[in-house]
Amino acid sequence: RDRLMDRATRAYPPTEALSRARDVENLLLFIDDDLRETALGLGNIERYLVATLGLLERDALAREEVHALASDTEVLDHVDAVVETLESLRRRLARLAGSLR
Repeated sequence: RDRLMDRATRAYPPTEALSRARDVENLLLFIDDDLRETALGLGNIERYLVATLGLLERDALAREEVHALASDTEVLDHVDAVVETLESLRRRLARLAGSLR
């Protein structure tokens, strides 16, 4: 995940294959953005799962805490966002594939 986030602040030299592709610079920026957004969404989902596991591993469970976690719809928003960014990533990768020789 760190490598994905680093690409937002560092310039990476293009690979040989990408350097032969024409007019893909902006497309690659959007692909990097999709990768980062997907990673952030997955991180949010992972935090929910870790919180759920932590709750289940407690010696005492309170109904209110379990209910609060069960009714947290924010994780579903993160799932939807991940689906959207993955769809966008796949479309952009298909465009990139068309640009490669």
